[in-house]
Amino acid sequence: MAKLRRVVLERLMRYYRFLSESSFKKPPQTITSAQIAEALDIDPTQVRKDFGTIGLLGIGRVGFDVCEVCRAIRFNLGFDQRQEAVLIGTGHLGTALLAYSGFASYGLHIVAAFDSDSDKVGGEIAGCAVKPMRAMKPYIKRRGIRLAILTAPHEVAQKLADRLVSAGIKAIWNFAPTRLTAPPDVLVRDEHISLGLSVIAHHLAQATRPDRGQDTEGRAP
Repeated sequence: MAKLRRVVLERLMRYYRFLSESSFKKPPQTITSAQIAEALDIDPTQVRKDFGTIGLLGIGRVGFDVCEVCRAIRFNLGFDQRQEAVLIGTGHLGTALLAYSGFASYGLHIVAAFDSDSDKVGGEIAGCAVKPMRAMKPYIKRRGIRLAILTAPHEVAQKLADRLVSAGIKAIWNFAPTRLTAPPDVLVRDEHISLGLSVIAHHLAQATRPDRGQDTEGRAP
């Protein structure tokens, strides 16, 4: 399987969510690239090119079999494989991620959580056992875990990332508000909530502030 570029992966995920999660009154058996393109505001040629990258060829005037498209995307994105993960940090965000039941549909299963808070260690959150930090490295090695979800405070995030890498982790989904460094063979995906908030805040600010090129009564200076 050829490695796909990040922009292609992101578009494939958009196609998958549209086809598998959309509330169609009657789920279609086939769909055209033009229909997908219109729904997602993407050029139809790009849709066909992306599908061709994962071996999908449409039928003229008919389009693509929806089930076949979903199966192909699941296979190429690895959703058909079980991926076990550990979560580091069981604060508000970590607790919310543990409680989210949608990960399983993408093959992701959080099998353990780790925290330094003695009040949480030994208990469970959403059915997931919370273990002490000292047990993190042995657990990862014993289970052969390759994915870690990091929601720890920024001041300890890099130190924890280094420990995860030394334990054999190959991918870190980072929710800590800091940029992590890792060896070239370890993928780090940063999810900075503040970046999304900045886009929303800017949009709202632009919608409420008067045009700077005009005075408060709408006349140009």
